[in-house]
Amino acid sequence: MPNHLTKRGDIYYAQVIVPDDVKEILGRKVFKKSTGHRQLKNAELTAGPWVTDWWKLIDEARTAPDAVLEKIAKLKALHTQQKQDEEYFDFEYEYGRDGKRTGNRKGYTDAELTLEGYLDDLEERLPPSEFQKYKRLYYGVDGIPLGLFIDSWIRDEYPKSKYRTLKEAKTAIENVIQYFPTFADLTISNRQKWLKDQTRAKGTAQKQMGYVRSYYQWLKMNQHIGASETNPFHIDDIAWPKRLTEKKSYLPFTVAELLQLKQAALNKGDLELVRFMDIAQFTGMRLAEVAQISKDSRVTEDGIHCIKVKEEAKSRASGNRVIPIAATLAGRVAISELPTPASVKYEGQEVGKRFGRLKTKLGFGSLHVFHSIRKTATTVFEQAGVTEGITADILGHEKQTMTYGLYSGGTSIKQRKEAMDAFEALMLQREAEFFNSV
Repeated sequence: MPNHLTKRGDIYYAQVIVPDDVKEILGRKVFKKSTGHRQLKNAELTAGPWVTDWWKLIDEARTAPDAVLEKIAKLKALHTQQKQDEEYFDFEYEYGRDGKRTGNRKGYTDAELTLEGYLDDLEERLPPSEFQKYKRLYYGVDGIPLGLFIDSWIRDEYPKSKYRTLKEAKTAIENVIQYFPTFADLTISNRQKWLKDQTRAKGTAQKQMGYVRSYYQWLKMNQHIGASETNPFHIDDIAWPKRLTEKKSYLPFTVAELLQLKQAALNKGDLELVRFMDIAQFTGMRLAEVAQISKDSRVTEDGIHCIKVKEEAKSRASGNRVIPIAATLAGRVAISELPTPASVKYEGQEVGKRFGRLKTKLGFGSLHVFHSIRKTATTVFEQAGVTEGITADILGHEKQTMTYGLYSGGTSIKQRKEAMDAFEALMLQREAEFFNSV
């Protein structure tokens, strides 16, 4: 039987085992398909074109630009490490004019020989102009692009993270590529240039550095960078520029300012933005949390109608929390009629952009953002006399004390409903004061 055919019961199947070097690229271990035939000859005729196409896919994967670069980078790093450790697979000896071997010899690492064989194979498969690009990488004329492995790193390090985290991690690496375009540019001097050019808050720069450090460590662990290379992102060696400021906290809107923003959105006919602001005003929910509310979010606990926040929230305290629905909010937003969002990845970005343009047009600066509405709600909760622990459970904040933060199971729905009633009463009072003053 041909090796590309297998038999299951009476039926022949076409099959090609995917080689190890392209399994990750193709996302499968085997190509397999039933021929539907019981006769070997008929099965061979049916399977032939499939097998040809499968091998074509394998060959294309082997010469795909990213796959080739990835293999060259890994083998070059492994060669450097084997050479430093003097782990040679073979030697080439020097001979004198008399034909006798001298004491001089040149060692070849296993990675080096494998890479040479791989390049010979590429030379046969690729056009000369394209092959020259990889040849220049091999001889060190050009460097391996730093961003080559971003997607693989994210898949390994953040397999269960939210879309926001994945985007943040990828953006962090893409932002530093101008300072470290290739592996050869991963130096302390280039790191200092990057730090010198930082203009954002220190906390933001430190967070980005954390992603970059994680990426570098992953590259080392996966042998894309030699194990003995100096880590330019070692935290003990970093002196942050003194001019970097601490991040300024967002400012809350007053209730009057929030109502002006809502009226401006109404005047533009942006009812979706008004709905987002209404929900944030009477729940203190974050933009991404509001974006995920649908008819499925409305639940009833202990006879009280509530909104249940999605599990994919910002923190452990935020996900799956239950917020009593204020009567005013129920009257303004028909939550039970909201459709399920098409994608969690949306997370309200478009609405957030529209809010940003609106608040800027009304004269608000960078410290006033959609998140400021959450601060408005927090302020009203405090002024209504709601205890911090109950407010924390409604807003999804971690409790800072050992007793409540570590041992408490949280406040009851009844407690939260009583807090929501007090909050709602004061919020409506603030609204009335605004309308009376207009």
